[in-house]
Order: sequence, then C-alpha cells, then structure tokens
Amino acid sequence: MNARRKMFSRGLKTAIVATAFALLPHMASAADTKTVRLMVSPSGSGPYNAFATIQTHMEEFSKWLRLSVEETPGFNFNVKYMATHPDRFKDTVFGTGSVLNWAAKTGQKPFYPKPLAAMADFRAVVVLGLTFNTWVAMDDAIKGPKDFAGKRVGIGLLTQNEWGMHQRMLLDAWGLTPKLASLDTLGPGQNIAALLDGRTDVGTLFGLTSADGAITVVTGPHRKLEASKRKWHYINVPAEMTKSSGMPFRVVEYAANTLPNQPEKVTLFGDLLMLSAHKSMPDDMVKEFVRVFVQNSDKIKKYHGFLKPLTGATLAHTAKTNPGFFHPGALSAFKELGLLK
Repeated sequence: MNARRKMFSRGLKTAIVATAFALLPHMASAADTKTVRLMVSPSGSGPYNAFATIQTHMEEFSKWLRLSVEETPGFNFNVKYMATHPDRFKDTVFGTGSVLNWAAKTGQKPFYPKPLAAMADFRAVVVLGLTFNTWVAMDDAIKGPKDFAGKRVGIGLLTQNEWGMHQRMLLDAWGLTPKLASLDTLGPGQNIAALLDGRTDVGTLFGLTSADGAITVVTGPHRKLEASKRKWHYINVPAEMTKSSGMPFRVVEYAANTLPNQPEKVTLFGDLLMLSAHKSMPDDMVKEFVRVFVQNSDKIKKYHGFLKPLTGATLAHTAKTNPGFFHPGALSAFKELGLLK
C-alpha cells in the first residue's frame, strides 16, 4: 500500500512539474502583454457597445496588445477627465471629436469657461467617421431651428458631444436657448422615447459616415424612431445657419433616401468622431492599436454595425493634411500600412 502511495505521489509531482513547464510560455506571453484602456461613452451607446465587443476578440488581432473598454458619461467628460489625470496619459485612448477639441482649446462657455491647457498635448489616434447630428420632430409645423421657440426640446447628456454638447452650443449661438419652453438633457435613447411619448416636441439623433461617403450608419435610438411607424421628419439646418454660429461644424448634406425616412435631400451638421491619446503614450502601443484596426477592419465591422464606416481611409482621415494633429505612433502606422506617404 505504501509503495502504491509513493508511486502515486511521484506521479503527481511529475505531472505538476510537467504542467508548470507547459504553462511557462503562456505565462511569459501574458506577462509581455500591454493593455490600452479605452474611455468611450455610456453603456448602450454605439461606441461603447462596439468597442466592448472588440475587447473580447483582441487576442485574435494582436499577440501582445489588449483592450480594456471603460464606460463613461460621454466624450465631453473624457476630455475633462484626461486633462486632470496624468496617471492615465501613458496607457489610455479616449473618445473625442473635432468640435469638442476646438471648444476645449479655445474656451467655449458654458462647457469650457477658459481654454483647457491640456489640449495642447492631446493627439488624434484614429478617425472613426464623419458624423451627422440632426433634430427630428413629428409636428409638421416644426420645419427648422427657428420653429423651436416655445417648444420642448429633448437632447442627450451634456457630457456627450454628439448628443448634447453640439446641440446646446448651436442653440446658444443662435440665441434660441432662452426662447425654448424647455431644454431637457435626457440621454440618447431617452430623448427619443420622450418624443414618441409626447413629453417633448423635438428630439435629436446622431450617426456616422465613412470618409468616402459610401457607408452611413445610424444608432439605436434612430432605429427605435423608425420602428415606431409614427410620422416624423428631419429638421433641415441650412448651411448658412451652421456657418453663422462661428463654430467649426461640418455642413452635412445627404441625398434623398440616404437615411431612414428621408424622401428628400437634407442638410444637417456634424464633425469628426475620433479616438485620441496624450502625446506621452508610447509610440509602440499607439502604433499597434492603429494596426489592429486598420488591418482587421473588415472583421471588426462584422462584430457591430456602428463600426461599418471603418476603412483605412476613414481611420487616417486628415492625417495627410494635418499630420501635426496626430500621435507619432499613429502616423508611423499609417505610413507602414500604405495610408500615408
């Protein structure tokens, strides 16, 4: 009996040692990995859902880079948070936008009472797409922003740039904010729910287009409005009205039937949706992050509809005309991948 026990003990020790040696390569591999923390947006929003999905597939795309997606109140929040947390500079990529960056850099009230000094050290990593922002209504009498006077307007959160900050900035610039019956900052889905329930008269939506204009995607709240089978329409914002704001919004024009329930050409406003990082973030991490998304864009698009506009041209959009705006690691990746000379 003792002999059997000794044999079993020796066999167990041998198995443990063999298992330990077998695991060593994997343990070393895990030790060599680096993680990029990605600050995005509220759970349920397009960016958060999309990148949370990608996080689970990173081992397919990179031998050593991993992704940790973090829910936040929005891109406007991200910029303010990163400006005051230097401990995040070397490992964090965060969602932002071209108009948001301008507002923070120049000091646009009420969001930025004074210029945010940290903006000088933030750099773009990739462009996710060219955005459109639109107001929508069910009342045929509400044809343009000037018709908002005396109406209840619902938007997203003010911590979000595409859903709330942009709308507030323009309403303020046009002198319409004090003329509204109310400006309700409800959230992306909640503002459309309020419109459908009759608690507001005007809602807001956001979507994304690829750099070549060939692919346009809409978000969940847009689909909810479409699925309601209710009568609703887009609020046309003339180009001259957007330009009169003095803010660097893009004038967005869509031919008929580009968006759901859009029988006629519509003019809207938007910006560039981006991921950024502090200039001190290591070049190799940024370079690998960019490589993952450029080389695997076709696979990544299949995981979430929000990412369909991702193409090499979209990810590197404006890098040729404004290279100083991008992180050196991103520029290096674009050059190696043939997207930038």
